[in-house]
Amino acid sequence: MKLFTLISTISALLAAAIGVGAIAPDPDSVCRCPNNCEHQFGDSCAFYQDGNVINGACVNGNGGLTCAT
Repeated sequence: MKLFTLISTISALLAAAIGVGAIAPDPDSVCRCPNNCEHQFGDSCAFYQDGNVINGACVNGNGGLTCAT
């Protein structure tokens, strides 16, 4: 029973990490497929730039949705 509880806890933590709190390596991949197909215009987003986390919103540009401040 303890093993099942441990596996359930790890699965929940991984699901949370992959979801809303994920930070992309660049402004294009945060709002586009294949990893973030569910993002829509106006959704909040975050990406890394020069070692800093940049927060913004998904907007049209650069051939599709991109994260802009």
